[in-house]
Amino acid sequence: MKTFGHLLLILFLLLLLAGCGGGGGGGSSSAIVSGVASKGIIRNGTIRIYALTADGSKGSLLLETTTDNSGAYRADIGSYRGPLLVEASGSYTDEATGATVEIAAAAPLRAAITAQSSSLTVSVTPLTELAVRKSEDPLTHRITVNAIETNNALISEIFRVDALGTLPVDALSAVDGTESQKEYALVLAAVAKLMQSRGTDLSTVLTSLKDAIGTDNRLDVTVAAELQTALVEFAASAANMTGITDISATPLINIGWGIKTLSIATTGATGQIAGIGTTITLPAGVTVNADASGAIASSVLTTSGAAQGLAILAGRYVPATDSLRATVRIAVVSATAFDVGGFATLTCNIAPDAVSIAAADFTVSELTVVDVNTNVIPAGIALTLSP
Repeated sequence: MKTFGHLLLILFLLLLLAGCGGGGGGGSSSAIVSGVASKGIIRNGTIRIYALTADGSKGSLLLETTTDNSGAYRADIGSYRGPLLVEASGSYTDEATGATVEIAAAAPLRAAITAQSSSLTVSVTPLTELAVRKSEDPLTHRITVNAIETNNALISEIFRVDALGTLPVDALSAVDGTESQKEYALVLAAVAKLMQSRGTDLSTVLTSLKDAIGTDNRLDVTVAAELQTALVEFAASAANMTGITDISATPLINIGWGIKTLSIATTGATGQIAGIGTTITLPAGVTVNADASGAIASSVLTTSGAAQGLAILAGRYVPATDSLRATVRIAVVSATAFDVGGFATLTCNIAPDAVSIAAADFTVSELTVVDVNTNVIPAGIALTLSP
């Protein structure tokens, strides 16, 4: 077992690799809505922005504008604050076939948002259309306004991109963009590959994807595998100009997977805690997002409970092999002692074919808990899994 001193050294080495950033903004009397319309990029397309009424019907047209050559649009909708429906129509180049495809104004791509802000980013893509379809009544086509944000988050979670807030670039052109923008472009290209392999249109593919989302918020196993195949095929093709050719090195490798949060707490400790080191072995079908070195991002492994705001936390992920299950090693250090109880949460990816994953399927080993004088405190670990 590693000593706590060794864990502390590892922790500070990890901290040297970490960074942080921030920003700010101002307000305005007018609300600005901007984004990108893409299935491939919809160039010189039409954007219509509507108010959504309280019952989810499409209300008044607030503004009509056009996209530029990169699919981007920007619209000033004045003093309106409330739920919005953004529609996009026009032509794009299909990533799988190279053909020009028309999205008719009568059957546009849509995005819905309820946030009331003076600056809104709203991409309009097949993923946002999927979120709208999840939110609307199939008979009346009224949108359940209270479900909009839930379904935007759900689709973002399933497809591993921020469906509304990320601006996809053109997968067919060598353009600058962040990794997230390029990954979004690859997801849209994979949808095109599904259309090609199935010999069907976009609306039919989106209907099948919507129907494949189970009550556990994961894609059907077969559909998830089909989508992964489409991603891999496009990423390896000559048409792919994103520069990303290895899907396994991106969050897209987990498309269709579910997400659960593992809450980690100490139990039985008789004194206040200043440090914790432990290893958690994950069940089959569960992974954790980490970089190539195994370091787990702070957004994936976070402090909680009495340790929140006091402790420094780091973790390292070791993937499963043919003979060994994946593990997460966690180290916690605090200059100020904290009470027994919850101290960390870990975001876990759950494979589409993993069934009935429970907290009892995770195992804890190599546990060391110490006080501010590095005296070992007898303690245990309790795990809970949600949702």
